[in-house]
Formats: sequence, C-alpha cells, structure tokens
Amino acid sequence: MSIKNDNLRDKIYTHVTTLFSFLIPIFQYVPCTAIWFGIMSVPLLSYLLLYFQYPSILISDIRFLIRTPGFFIIILGLVIYLYSLIYQLTHRKKLLQKGPYKILRHPQYLAFIIMTLGMTLVAFQTSPILEFNLYNLDPNIILLLLWIGEVVAYIILAKVEEIALTKKFGIEFIDYKKSVGFMFPIIKSKR
Repeated sequence: MSIKNDNLRDKIYTHVTTLFSFLIPIFQYVPCTAIWFGIMSVPLLSYLLLYFQYPSILISDIRFLIRTPGFFIIILGLVIYLYSLIYQLTHRKKLLQKGPYKILRHPQYLAFIIMTLGMTLVAFQTSPILEFNLYNLDPNIILLLLWIGEVVAYIILAKVEEIALTKKFGIEFIDYKKSVGFMFPIIKSKR
C-alpha cells in the first residue's frame, strides 16, 4: 500500500512540475501588484542571493556568457528595454508616441522577446541541471517550445494592454495604432 501511494505521489509531482514548467514562462510578467514584481521575481531574488554568497560563480558565469552569441542578443534586448523603460518613466500620464514608441507600440515586450531568445540560445549551450525528459523530446526542443510559449504570452499581454489603452485614450490611440507597428516597425513605401 505504501509503495502504491509513493508511486501515485511521484506521478502527481511529475505532472504538476511539468505543468508549472510551461505555466511559469507564460505568467512570469504578471502586472505588478503591491510588492510583487511578477512571478519570476522570487527565483531571481534567490538566484541573486546565491551570487552574493558565492561571487566566484558570477565571475565564471560571465566568462562563459561572453563567449556565447546569445550574450550579445541578451545585451541588445536589455538596451532596448532600458531605453524604453527610461523613456516611459520620464513621460508618464500621456500616450507615448515619441522615442522608441514612435517606431513600435510595444518596444518593451519586443525587448523581452529578444532577451529571452538570447537566454534560450545560451541555454542550448549548457547541460540541464535536472534531467527533464518530456515525451522523449530533445531538451533543446523543450527549451525552444518554452521560448515560443513566452513569445505568445508577450503578444497576448500586449494585446490586453492595447484594449486598456483604447479605453483610456480612445481615438487618439486608435490613430496611433494605425500608424505605428505592433512589435516590428511598419515599412511605408513612398508612392
């Protein structure tokens, strides 16, 4: 009886962890409420605490990262994100139509997509800490599917944000939406 309960518990644990491995990337940037800055802030804080306890890990990780092409993609995404964030914070309370928002309606989400692409490319070059074998798929296929799930989540979040912006700014946002690309610039031809 005890072995049967242990097997059932192991199966439940496996299915729950599999489910959460797909849900966490999708919900990692939940809008800020109170002191929470999204679901991923908890693992990030614990990761940073580990680095502060063992600074040599950070140095070896940086040496590894600099040698990967994904590192430069992460930096590109980070630069786009910081520029968009600083612009947004310095121009609050109005519809942003200048700076990075003159080119794209959602430069921050595009920056997250670029950064997570870089992180995914870096992860392709590492070995998984835990063996995660879902339906005998290659771990890199699983990482790629997780990244695609994140991209879909960012697109959905951007669409939800646009609904709120339409309600808040009305025709001004609708006109802006027609002239500026969603996450990629609109290329206009001269006639």
